[in-house]
Formats: sequence, structure tokens, C-alpha cells
Amino acid sequence: MMAITGILKRLATLLRNVFRACWVFFPGILFLALILVCFWNLAQGKDLMVLATEHRGFFLLFQSLLAFLVLVSWYAARTVANAKQQSAHTAPGYLRAGYYKHMPRFIGLSLFTIIMLAFAQTPLFGSRIDDDSKIYFVLLAASIPYYFWLNNFLERRFRVIRVNHLFLITMFVIIGGSALITLNVSRYSWLVIFMLLVLQACFMVLVVTRRESLKRQIKQHKDLAVETGGKTLRLASYLGIPREEIRFHITFLTISLAALVVYLACTVNVAFAVSLGSFPFVLLAFAVFMGFGFILTFISIRIGINIHLIFLMMVFLFGQWTERHHVALIEKNPAIKESFAGKASVRDYFIQWVKDRDTLIRKSQEFPVYFVLSDGGASRSGYWVASVLGKLEDTSNRDFSKHLFCLSGASGGSVGNAAFYTLLRNAAGRPGKDLPNKQPFHQAGKEYLRSDFLTYTLSRMLGHDFFVAMLPFNTSGDRAKALADALEQAPKDSVLLKNQLQVPFSELAIYKNRVNSQLPILCVNTTRMQDGAPSVISTIQIDPLTFNNRIDVLARLNNGRDMKLSTAVVLGASFPYISPAGRIDGLKFLSAGPTEFPFYFVDGGYVDNSGAGVVHEMIIKLNTLRDSICKAETDTILRSNCRKISFYVMHISNGPEGDVLLKKVNPFVNDLASPIQTLMGAYGVQTSINDSRLKNYLRNMYGNDLHYKPINLYRPKEPLKYSMNWAISGRTLDSMDKRLYSADVRAYMVRVLQELKR
Repeated sequence: MMAITGILKRLATLLRNVFRACWVFFPGILFLALILVCFWNLAQGKDLMVLATEHRGFFLLFQSLLAFLVLVSWYAARTVANAKQQSAHTAPGYLRAGYYKHMPRFIGLSLFTIIMLAFAQTPLFGSRIDDDSKIYFVLLAASIPYYFWLNNFLERRFRVIRVNHLFLITMFVIIGGSALITLNVSRYSWLVIFMLLVLQACFMVLVVTRRESLKRQIKQHKDLAVETGGKTLRLASYLGIPREEIRFHITFLTISLAALVVYLACTVNVAFAVSLGSFPFVLLAFAVFMGFGFILTFISIRIGINIHLIFLMMVFLFGQWTERHHVALIEKNPAIKESFAGKASVRDYFIQWVKDRDTLIRKSQEFPVYFVLSDGGASRSGYWVASVLGKLEDTSNRDFSKHLFCLSGASGGSVGNAAFYTLLRNAAGRPGKDLPNKQPFHQAGKEYLRSDFLTYTLSRMLGHDFFVAMLPFNTSGDRAKALADALEQAPKDSVLLKNQLQVPFSELAIYKNRVNSQLPILCVNTTRMQDGAPSVISTIQIDPLTFNNRIDVLARLNNGRDMKLSTAVVLGASFPYISPAGRIDGLKFLSAGPTEFPFYFVDGGYVDNSGAGVVHEMIIKLNTLRDSICKAETDTILRSNCRKISFYVMHISNGPEGDVLLKKVNPFVNDLASPIQTLMGAYGVQTSINDSRLKNYLRNMYGNDLHYKPINLYRPKEPLKYSMNWAISGRTLDSMDKRLYSADVRAYMVRVLQELKR
């Protein structure tokens, strides 16, 4: 019995020390967990690692930034450990001395371990994105005894670093291995793991020999405790930095300042951020955040007050009168006299659209009218949408766009729609209506959507947006604005679409007094956050009777205000946490007159991820209008043409199909989070219901399923997973290209082309 009691006491002591160590070194532990989640659990994180390897010289940059992250984690944790040991506010015996020594080292070693195992889980090593990661958690757990074995081994064998054969061999391995990986990472993929193991061992040698060096310095200067010196020594003494560590501390600060310059440059310049890349920037940002977290911990220890809570209270308090996420509206061009309230209705546009295609309709037996639905899904969706629409336009010799009536979508689908719409706009005023240099539409769209829209956005999310929350005044230039800037400026290879999405909507809008049907209607779907009301940013008027009280966002803008196309598609893609809800101070029409209220808009996918709702309501209106024209219109030509018109919906989706696998819900989750779980489930169900409602309407109208034409990036039971992100690896994009040229997609396009020739 006493033996069991002793074991329980030792276990309780161990757990107490572990939990206290986790609290003292919380910033380091937190970012270990974040890196694990980002690059083990998220398909986006794995794809970003693959994307990084596709850039020349990635490993040299990756090595430098990973080394800096490890340096910050270890040295900042060690500084906190020293402060905790010396603090008068620390209770005697709060934490055993061994934890102060080993936790900083273990955090640094674990960063190498987690990144190594993350690489092993990428497709570079033959792993699938959805492979089970249990074995890697076992390996991660095995790194704990490995650390103690390696630490004990090195402490016995190494006292000082000497320039000997081992040193020279190690340097040769690091330089040679880095060169091989940089020249051809796909061939030497397993060399990455080997190199990280070498660097991990070098890190442990450095920290072990450094401690031995400090011990010798202390023995040689026994009077250090009573010596006083200049301002540097007094400042170091006040901060709790031992004299023997001053030189290293200055070196650390110098390296940190250089890294901080790179970090800040990414937050202010799109091209610089894109050149660095998302994965390297995340490592750099985590290093900065970890350092900041340890600084707060250090100050908390020194003053005996946990200031993390104070910062949270400040952020909440300042938020009562500040705004961080105003939508970046622009001043309207004075040369455009019409207001958004004067936009044409869908009836005005339809009649003019039919009249402008009189010759084409007369020659045909049936004239198909296409409505495109584009599902959300960041660049994955945008790339697929632009590829499909561009390929149809190319293979039809520019006939497809003559039958295209409306482009509707949300999130990344709206980006793909906007890219194709902009290409049509560029070609509209040219002889023969070809793109410059006669570049194929699908190629121009793909070049644009291959761009990195993520890194600059992350630089604002993991920088600007975090730190400005501590300021007691309004700020601008949030990550949503950064995403809009990236959509405009990031493309390096896309000559046709660079800076094209910054066109104001006032130049794209279709007005009552001059209806232009050369371009299709464009609908960017979004959602008002406060009440979930579906909202639309459109080139035509979204009247409440036709569109069931959907909010016409542009019509709510004050006179003189305008919105860029890039801003609109980002507003329709404001899905946490990459883009926050955007605020527009818009007009609400009350009985007392128009009154300005703050509207917050988020991703259209919360209500309708495909844009099917607004298209369904549009087709209902047009069907009624067509019937009335056929019966009563005095214009016999218009009546004859309307009889030939048939409506088709092309639904471009990019998600796995099939029934959802239902699993047991933990009772604890059921008790605390059932509303959240329900809302998360409703996100996808709402879209599928809208799609089904539209499909059933067309089936009832025509008596068949031929007028609802889905085309999905995923095949049924597709084993391959395509990452959903604002930056996608070339490996994934190449797989999407293969899908575009697959037999069933080619057959789909042949059927569409046959319909166009009727």
C-alpha cells in the first residue's frame, strides 16, 4: 500500500511540474501545437510545404528561417527560465531545476521533429493528404526519450566545438546537402529529412557546448556578482541577463532585428511577400509571435502580474470605439453620372440581350442561354472555374460567351468568374474579339489563378491585424484589403489580368438608359453578418420583389462611393479566418427616409456557396417574362426569338461528392457546442438545397435533367484531394489540368458545343 502511495505521489509531482513547465513556457508550447496543426492536420499546410519546394533556392531560405525560429524558441525560453528562477515572485520549489534547463532545449529540438514529420506526410514522400497520421504522433512521442538520450550523449562527448575532422565533415554535409536539395528537391526528397536531422543534432551540440562555455566563464570570474560597470552592464543586470551572456544577447538582438525588417517588408509590399512565399513567411511570423509571447511572459515574471489578460482586456475595450475592418471603398469617377440606383433590371437587360442577338437567334432552331454557378473554394475553385469557362470559350471559337447570360458565384468561384469576365471585357473592344497576343482564354485564366494570393494576406493577418488591435484608434489596411491588393498585383506571369481587377463597379454596371449586353451579368454573392441576410454585388439591379429581399450592396452605398471588382470578390470570400467580416456604412430605407447603418458582410457561402439562389429567382422572372412576350408582345421578331430561347444552368463545383459520413458526437461537445456544430453542418446543406431547388425547377420546366449541367473537379469516389487555399502548389494545379483534359470533361464540353450549334 505504501509503495502505491509513493508511486501516486511521484506521479502527482511529475504532473504538477509538467503543467507548471507548460505554463512558464506557454508561448513555445503553443507554437509547437500550432505548427503541428497547420502542417500535419491541414491539407492547406501540407500543400504550402510542397509549393515551397517548387521555388528555386527554397531550402537555403527554409534553413535560415527554421534556424531563426529554433533560435528564438530556445533563447527566449531560456531567458524566461532565468527570469523565473531569479524572480522574487516565484515560490521556492515552484519548478524543479531540470525543467528550466531542458524545456528550452526540448522546444527547439521539437520544432525540428515536427517539421521533419510534416515533410514526411506530404505528397513529396508518397503520402496522400488524407493519410492517417497516428504513426507520426507515435514518432513524436518517441522524440522525448530520444531527446534525453541525445542530450546525455552530447554532454558526455562535447565540451567545446573544435575545427577538426568531424566539424569539417559536418560542414561539408550541410553545404553539400543544401546544394543538392536546392538543385533538385524532387529527386532528393528524403535528403530533406536527413539534413534536418543533421541540423537538429548541430543545434543540440551548440546549446550543450555553450552551457559548458558559460560554466567556465563563471569559474574564471568569481567576482562577477559584485562587479559593476557601464550602462550596458547595469541594464543587463536590471533585465536579469547574466554578464557572460551579454555578447550573445546582442548578437541575438541583431539577428532578430534583421528578421524583423524582412517581416515588416512582407506586410507592406506584395511583390516582396510573394517572393518569400507562404511557408517561409509562416515560419518567420511564428518566430516573431513566439518572441513577442515570451517577452510578455518575461515582463509578467518580472513584475509579478500576468499581463496577457491585460492585453486581452485592452483589445476588447478599444474595440468598443474603434473599427479595424472597413471595406476599402473608393471615390466614384465624376465622369460617370449614373448612380447605382439607376442600374438596369433583369427585364431591361434580357430584352436588350435578345435584341442584340437577333441574327444568331434567327439562324438557330433552339438558342441556349447559359447561367453559370461557381462554387466557393478559394484558388482551387477559381482555377477550376477559369479553366472550364476559358476552355469552353476557346473550343467554341468565342461562341460560348454569346450565349452566356449570367455569372454567379461565391468566394473563390467569384474570383474565377471575375477573371473570366475581365478577359471577356478585355477582348470585347478588340478586332475579332481576341485577347492580346491571341492568348487562349483558358491559358490566360490559369496563369492568373496560379498566382500566390496568400502570402501578402498572411503577412497582414499575422502582423498588422494582430498588433493594431492594441491601438486605441481606427486603423485600415487589414488582411481583406491585402487579399484584394494581392488579387490585383500578385500575378507575375499573367500579363492580361495584372491590375485588371481594380476596375470600379461603376464602370461595369449596366444602367437603364444605356443597356450594354456585350458582357454577361455578374453576381458576387455575400452575406450580411448581423442577420444572415443574403446579399449580392451585381452589375444589374437586385430589386427586392424579383430577388426575395436580397440586399443590393451597391445600391446601399452613399452617393459618390464606389467599389472595385477585387474588393467585391474579397467581400464575397470573407470566410474566417483569412478574411474578416467587412464593414460598409450603408443606407437602410426606413419610413423616415434613408438612414446610414453599419453593415458587416461575410462569405456568400454561409447562405449559398454556388450562387444558385439568385440565378433561380432570375430564371423564374425571365420565364414569366418570356411567356408574356410570347403571348402579348407586338414586336413579332422579339416574340419569335423568345420562343427559341432555352435556359441552361452550368454548375461548376469543386468538392467531393457523396453522402456525409455521420459519426457519434461526444456528449461534452453536444452539451457545449451543438449550436456551432449545427451551423457548420447547415453551411453545406443550405447550398445543396438551393442547388436541388433550382435543378427541380428546371426539370419541371423542361421535363428532363438536361438543362442543369454539373461539372465537378472531383470524380465520384475521387481518392485525390485538392488543397483549398489562396496559394496552391504546381503539383496540385497540374493534377487539376489533367482533370480538365480527362475523357468525361471533354465529353461534357462536346455536349455543350453541340447545343451551341443547334
